Amino acid sequence: METIGFNNHSTIGKNCDITCYIYGKSPIFMIKFFRRIRRSLLAENKFLKYLLYAVGEIILVVIGILIALQINNYSEYQKERTKERALLSNLSQEVQLDMLQIENNTRQTKERLKRLDSLVQLLKVPDSINAPQFIRQSYEFVFDQYFKSNSGIFDEAVSSGKMSYIQNEPLRQSIFNYYRNVKESYIDGTTRQITDEFITPLLVEHVYLNQEGFAMLGMDVEDISTLEKLDVRQLAQNKDYWKMALLKFAANQEQMLRWTGTRQRAEKLKQQIDLELKKLSR
Repeated sequence: METIGFNNHSTIGKNCDITCYIYGKSPIFMIKFFRRIRRSLLAENKFLKYLLYAVGEIILVVIGILIALQINNYSEYQKERTKERALLSNLSQEVQLDMLQIENNTRQTKERLKRLDSLVQLLKVPDSINAPQFIRQSYEFVFDQYFKSNSGIFDEAVSSGKMSYIQNEPLRQSIFNYYRNVKESYIDGTTRQITDEFITPLLVEHVYLNQEGFAMLGMDVEDISTLEKLDVRQLAQNKDYWKMALLKFAANQEQMLRWTGTRQRAEKLKQQIDLELKKLSR
């Protein structure tokens, strides 16, 4: 049986053409290369060899397509992992901001409650109280800290579908759970309601509604109204005043307890995110 060698000039072509094909100098040459083989085989009536070469040509084309698809898929995979790392990094920073906000809120709330406690303790010695100063410092009863999660990155990722970049399903679920919990917090809302609807009216009625209270605002009503001066001795026996103090301290203590739980969840989530980022960076 006659064989076809790569050095057969009449059948295949010049050696330089084969060398160009092997080293990939001309991508179009592959098609010309097999075309010459087909023509040669058909001309020599060697159908079986032609069929084998045709099958080989198809296999090479398929392999080339598969390789191209694999390269493209790998490229797309790398792009998505880059986006995933960027998203996780931003989420980690957002959670860190939540933690810092909670720390700041807790610190300020504790300091305010400490000052209010010192103010209330002055009622033990009523004669030593400076009424205008007492009234001015009592204004802190209507101050509160409120926690609002930094969820801009998360909200945008959810609305745009970018959360699908996160391949770690348990981590993605943990992120959703965290933001759902912090957004459903009702403690701060309850505290705001208590301050607006109960503490503020009681403070105005029992601490500010007197001559010193108006004087602090720059108004002299001594010769106009029948309002009396602040009686700190009577205030110490006033149940509404103590009700106000009780509501204030209880609401803020409950807030800080809630913030502690949120901070613990934030710390845990940040650890999970940072661990995933380390894995993706390997």
